[in-house]
Amino acid sequence: MTHHSALRERLTAGLTVLGTLSVTLALVAGMPWVLWQAIGVPWPGRVSSWRDLSERLAEPISDPLVLDLLAVVGWACWAAFAWTVIREICWYTAHLPQLLHDRRTHKEHVAALSLKGSLAALCIGTLVLALLSLWRPATASAHQPSSAHTVRPPIAVTAPLDPSTGQNVAVCGPAAPQLAEDKTVSFRPGHSERDAGAAAASHFEYVVKEGDTLWDVARAHLGDALKWPRIYALNKDRVQGDGGLLTDPDLLKPGWQLTIPVSQQLTSRPSSAGPASPAAPHTESQASSAPPASERSMPDQDPSTSQRFNNTHTHTHTHTQTRARPRLDGNGAGRKVSMGRGPAAIGFGEASLIGITAAAGLLAARRYWYVHQRRMRRPDDEAAAPALSPLVDKAAQAAQAATQSRRPQEPDALVTRRTPPQQPLSPGTVTIGVDDNAEVPLDVLAIAGGCTWTGPGAESAARALLTGILTATERQRSDSPRVTAVVPEDLAARLLPGLPPQFTALTQTSDTAHAVQAAEQHLIAHARTQHERDTPATAPAAAAPAHHADLGTLLLLTRAQPADLGKVQAVAARSRPGVLAVLTLDTPLPDAERWHVAHDGTTTRSGAHPQHAGLKLFHLTPDAGRDMTQVLLGAHGKRPNLRVLPPQSPPSHDKQHETTAAPEPEEEADPSGPHLAGTSRPAQAKPVRLHVLGPVTLFARGHEEPIGTNLRPEVHEFLALLAVHPTGLLATDIADKLHLEPESTQNALKNLRRAVRRALRAATGITAQEFVLRQGELHKLHPDLIETDLTDFTRALKQAFPASTPKASLHDTLPSAREALAHYRGPFAQGGDYLWADAIREHFTTQATDVALRLAHQAEHSTADPHERSAILPLLEHLGAIHPDHERLTQHTIRLYQAAGRHDAARHAYTRLEHHLAELGLEPDPATQALLTPRSARDRSR
Repeated sequence: MTHHSALRERLTAGLTVLGTLSVTLALVAGMPWVLWQAIGVPWPGRVSSWRDLSERLAEPISDPLVLDLLAVVGWACWAAFAWTVIREICWYTAHLPQLLHDRRTHKEHVAALSLKGSLAALCIGTLVLALLSLWRPATASAHQPSSAHTVRPPIAVTAPLDPSTGQNVAVCGPAAPQLAEDKTVSFRPGHSERDAGAAAASHFEYVVKEGDTLWDVARAHLGDALKWPRIYALNKDRVQGDGGLLTDPDLLKPGWQLTIPVSQQLTSRPSSAGPASPAAPHTESQASSAPPASERSMPDQDPSTSQRFNNTHTHTHTHTQTRARPRLDGNGAGRKVSMGRGPAAIGFGEASLIGITAAAGLLAARRYWYVHQRRMRRPDDEAAAPALSPLVDKAAQAAQAATQSRRPQEPDALVTRRTPPQQPLSPGTVTIGVDDNAEVPLDVLAIAGGCTWTGPGAESAARALLTGILTATERQRSDSPRVTAVVPEDLAARLLPGLPPQFTALTQTSDTAHAVQAAEQHLIAHARTQHERDTPATAPAAAAPAHHADLGTLLLLTRAQPADLGKVQAVAARSRPGVLAVLTLDTPLPDAERWHVAHDGTTTRSGAHPQHAGLKLFHLTPDAGRDMTQVLLGAHGKRPNLRVLPPQSPPSHDKQHETTAAPEPEEEADPSGPHLAGTSRPAQAKPVRLHVLGPVTLFARGHEEPIGTNLRPEVHEFLALLAVHPTGLLATDIADKLHLEPESTQNALKNLRRAVRRALRAATGITAQEFVLRQGELHKLHPDLIETDLTDFTRALKQAFPASTPKASLHDTLPSAREALAHYRGPFAQGGDYLWADAIREHFTTQATDVALRLAHQAEHSTADPHERSAILPLLEHLGAIHPDHERLTQHTIRLYQAAGRHDAARHAYTRLEHHLAELGLEPDPATQALLTPRSARDRSR
């Protein structure tokens, strides 16, 4: 069969040669014959001089004249095409050695030509490539070698064929380091898992070397060069370490890894195999009601429970497990790459692209953004809390996935996750683009003479570069930024409008001259620091502080005017990595390296740059840059777009809110204050109760202890996701949020539903109904079988603050509010690092804290009963223990404790806030500090 495939390949190549040759000959030789027969030579016979020609043209336009003009056009087009064909023949002849090694040369050449010239190149190039495909070395026999002459490689390792039986399969290969790390297991009806294990063991890995072809690899490892289509079929959809695919069987890159099938003669299999396991049922209902006789204990079930259910694996799908192995890149630089390496960049449609390192900075800024949003939110604000833009949220999710610990795919995992992005570079690093699926640092711009960006994508790339510098600062707030930028204010207002003149690592100057002056001062400071390092330290010098220990790199970004070109050129001549980089937009400097930037960030650079020939710059649209600017400003407690702040009313200094100079000695109350009572689980009305406010926990009616504690983490995540969407969620949305591999989505969802069914059926005894309803592609929790604390929490909130009576009294509001906060045992899905849950977690946190803030605000500004005021303190302490960095909660807690005369508890609440804010590098707001400052001290400070 392999022999027939090779013959078909050669037949196809031969037909391509004949077809292309026919088309080319028809265009080059057939067109003149058609023109000669149809029109003839258009040159008039009686025209013998320029005067005759002018008289001929001055005649009235007639049909013969029009035909002659059309004939002239036809002959001119044929002449141009014939010249193009001759030119392309010469080009392909000169580049024939390169075409033998790399067939992409033809595609790159055709892509670089105009539409007029590409037709001839396409014809000649296709003909040449087809001829090269027909030419193959004939050193290998076309027949399968006999078993007597088969070379048997040594056994490298033995792997268990079936974990339950312990029988082994010998995996053969040329060398032990090239053993299979990718195992593809196909389960089909009628085939046992033992057969699938044997298929998985009959492969090994081969690393492509310079000059390798599939023909040579098949001849060396399969014994027959004509078996190369088998290797191509196994690896054509495999993502290589550099992100490429084996789309052209004639193109192999050094460093790629190929899965080589081991011939049946080279694979030893046990002769005494046990009986095959029965095929798994095809439908879910059969799978749960009629389990097979032989089963294994699954990781999502207790061993005693798993005996009653069938195996979790779906026997009608193909599972692929990929384990990453570090290796050197093509340049030998020692950079770790692996099979299935994730992307280094994050795209937002076709208009924006940022690196994973910049996304990590946005992830760090997001946490501070949430803290400051809580600070600025007032208790009487009934508007919905601002949400992150989808662009920033997507970038933060990608960075969160990249920074999670990398664990190999577990053999018994219920789902297959997508390959996460690459890990970001070290904190403080700024990248400008991506090349060969690897981020490129800023130092490539530190060229003596400077660098100039031109083209339609220059501004978008500069906007992304400034954003990368600002996001890098967010990852190292406790240290000085390693990369800073100085930009004229007019250019900064065009790229990132709304930023203050001095914002973290970005400094705006009034004009280019002042920006150059700042660059010169930076160079002087660097020179002074270098001199101090080179000079032997004396006693006084050693005692002096080293305030220039690490000045880092300065980027000078400007669109220089002609009057400033000399100054910019002078400072650009002193650019060097780690010190200074000078970048101009649209204004080339005499000695600068010029980059033309396309809309998509693709660069065309002057000169030869083999290391970054495929560099693609990150780029952001103005809207995307505005979204990121708002998050960065909010992470520092500043209003987005420099909106005018409303007048702040000074903190109340009523006597009941003031403290004395020293705490009263007679107080012996518990400093932590009272806590929320009645934390016992509410009465359960349905068979199953799901808690997602706090750790994800399941309870069955009649059981005091939680159930399903041995369920896999992906099952808990699946339940939490469905709990947030009680009306249901489509399978595509579930796969997107859980980051499932598209090819295995249906199989993964089936495994998740089965795991839920098994655990809940074992706990409740309900076998006639499904706990997760599936209506087409819609998945949702069964509303009659499962209740959630999230539903009860939302219902109690609506009862506490009904829309019909927005000004309800504290007496009417307090019972329902207490019930709502009793359901809030912690942040949503606490302890689960789910990529999709951050925005939802913050939403429910805001809802819970707003309840306590509104109650406290009513108690402070109304003549409430002292008993009701004291009843609010447990609610505040309950939320303060869950969110100790929430400053608004702490302010109200302190004031209510002071009003009750409990100054030690007020001091304890402040100390707790101060401690947790210090972990974020923040300090309490001055208004919070003033609550614990005696009145006499405030008067003296004024």
